[in-house]
Amino acid sequence: MAKVVTKYSIFIGSPSDLSDERLAVEEVIDELNISYGANKNIVLELLKWETHSAPGISDESVQDLVNDDIGDNYDVFIGLLWLKFGTPTSKYGSGTEEEFERVLKRYNENNKSVQILFYFKESLPVALKEIDPIELSKVREFQKKLEEKNVLYGSFDSCETLKSRLRLSIPKRINQLIETSENGNSEFKEADIVKSAEDNVPEIHEELGLIDYAEMFESLMSESTISINRIADATHWIGGEMSKKADEINRTSQIPNPNNHNILKSIYKRTAKIMNDYSDRIELDIPIFYTSFIDAVDSGSKMLNVVEDFNSEKTITDLEEAKEAMMTLRIAITDSHQSMTEYYNAVKDMPRIQREINVAKSRLLRLLSDLLEKMNNTLQITEEFSDDIGSKIDSLKLTQDI
Repeated sequence: MAKVVTKYSIFIGSPSDLSDERLAVEEVIDELNISYGANKNIVLELLKWETHSAPGISDESVQDLVNDDIGDNYDVFIGLLWLKFGTPTSKYGSGTEEEFERVLKRYNENNKSVQILFYFKESLPVALKEIDPIELSKVREFQKKLEEKNVLYGSFDSCETLKSRLRLSIPKRINQLIETSENGNSEFKEADIVKSAEDNVPEIHEELGLIDYAEMFESLMSESTISINRIADATHWIGGEMSKKADEINRTSQIPNPNNHNILKSIYKRTAKIMNDYSDRIELDIPIFYTSFIDAVDSGSKMLNVVEDFNSEKTITDLEEAKEAMMTLRIAITDSHQSMTEYYNAVKDMPRIQREINVAKSRLLRLLSDLLEKMNNTLQITEEFSDDIGSKIDSLKLTQDI
């Protein structure tokens, strides 16, 4: 039996240093076709030069071939940049810049016809030799250009973080296109008529339902919150221990004693052990906190994609509880972030006193820097996902009132 579906095309533009991220985008599109598209009779098609452009020759630039093969009829543009700006074209500093300028021109001509998502990867490469200062400066200049053009861009530190953000952002932008089309504010997007389970309609192998996603979300959010609270408790503990050691060092320094050097050396070693004990504790909890959060948002986004089939007071109550869980975690992270930043600065300012302390300091700074970066990412995603939950609640309530 034939089925009418609407196909939305998503084009990804990026230089060659983000090949893993391009695969991550493809994985998210495949997921969304199951968790989001199937419920709305929507198919998401990913356009990229690897699969939608053929070998050929151009009079001016290879980018011209990509432009001609891909065209300008896609609905969402996803731009990614990291260390490289890309290969210059005949008109712009890189292929990615040219692709962005083309889609921006479309948006300026009709701001209801296309959506733009742009992300910058904020993490160091495995080897510093991979950093080209000239390329990096071009990326930063382009970032400033986006700000001047009022383009709100996002950031990510890993493929998992990018996938988590896209699971939220792509449905949000597609929904905007659907709403403007239904309200007659843009050209009607012609639906493609395809046969069930043929052509571009994905087969649905996902057997999980609303209750499964809700339970997974609740469990994972609880695990993430418990982990961040354990980190906060550990930080409070080491703050007290370091104060005791500072007092002990001051007292020892003020009392004349021929053995002061050996006594101080012993105190320094015990201080280093305390720092390492703290590092051991947070090193276990950092991945639990962050991975559980990312998985929770993944489950939560899938829950939002199927929740419209279960519009009831119970569903609305469950969503309100989910939003409250997000806010609880956000408060915990915000409180911990402040104390963690203060402690990071205190450790950073510690003088190079003795070898054991120097080694412990280096390890601790690395862990704290990683944790603070993950906290920042979590806060951004938490705010975005909380807004999505609130919008879904409002939508369900509005449907009930009609």
